[in-house]
Amino acid sequence: MNKINSLQLAVTFIITRLSAEMLLIPGELIKYGPNRFYAILFAKVIVLLLYLPAVFITLRFKGDNFITATMRRSPLLAGFLGLLFTMGITCIIADTVINLQLYITDTLLHSLLLITGVIMIIFAGFYGAYKGVSAVSRTSVFALCFFILLIVLIIITMMPDMDMVYLYPSFIEDGEYFIQSMTAEVSCNSELLMFAVLCANVRQKPNKTLYYLLAVFVLLEVINLIYNLVLGPFLDALEYPLYVISSLSDIVIFQRLDGIDAIVWLFASIIKISMLLVCVKQIYSTVTKKSGSTMFLAVFSLFCFGLCMIIGNDRIIYNSFQKFMNTALPIVFSGAVIPLIALIAGKKRKEKKDE
Repeated sequence: MNKINSLQLAVTFIITRLSAEMLLIPGELIKYGPNRFYAILFAKVIVLLLYLPAVFITLRFKGDNFITATMRRSPLLAGFLGLLFTMGITCIIADTVINLQLYITDTLLHSLLLITGVIMIIFAGFYGAYKGVSAVSRTSVFALCFFILLIVLIIITMMPDMDMVYLYPSFIEDGEYFIQSMTAEVSCNSELLMFAVLCANVRQKPNKTLYYLLAVFVLLEVINLIYNLVLGPFLDALEYPLYVISSLSDIVIFQRLDGIDAIVWLFASIIKISMLLVCVKQIYSTVTKKSGSTMFLAVFSLFCFGLCMIIGNDRIIYNSFQKFMNTALPIVFSGAVIPLIALIAGKKRKEKKDE
């Protein structure tokens, strides 16, 4: 099993979260104004609470994740929970692949065919999962460096265009929109599922990853602030706000920063897909007790390819799928409910006694 430390896992979480944050927050439900800020803020509090079942598993069953803790109690139950969990991961993989393919065709390669884009993305994710969590986490460091460079250059170049007038106070006028926005924001946090599985790969104190998440959320609020200060009321009409801000930025060395934005976006999404595939691979290995799971990983990747083609080829299916994903059901059920069941039904390891 590939071992990493909690800081490496946290850096990977930053990158995977950016693959969602570089789109509208939260998705197509976004509106400009303070309502948006508070919806995102409350969603982050909810997400931190959703981490608690998985964190408690790391404290009660040291060195385990939800699947290994349940295997000692009932392999049948572990297999069933693993299947349900994998279904949630599959939905997130399909959502990420399709959105990445749309981003590429909307901003970079306008004539790219759906099948070509999906094949390249799935293959890149498969290769990352094949190399393992340690290799993917090291790659995340490079992606994070690119992103930090992008944000620093954006702040430097766009400082004259930032207007504090856009941060006006207001009351929450549309409660239904507020709830929908908050739920959609929760649905972006696929790192919750990764932590439920990969906590077993952390060398010491995996619960420390939760501390780093606070820093991640602060970073995301900086992005949120930049969106508001630069774009203001025009934010409602944009699909890729960070890409637009990058294209507006003008610096002598890079001319425009949208090229760096594209690099970060590609890195982040592929790393996210790779980590999700790693989780599926690890669940399969634990439940079946087979160390060699490359063939299963290839078959599962092929299945994801077929699912992406079905969803991506039909706009009606895609819109229905997006509405389902914005309910946050895959995240909440797979990332919190299943670990909670494992916390109750799991069994500790037998302690070895000294002779």
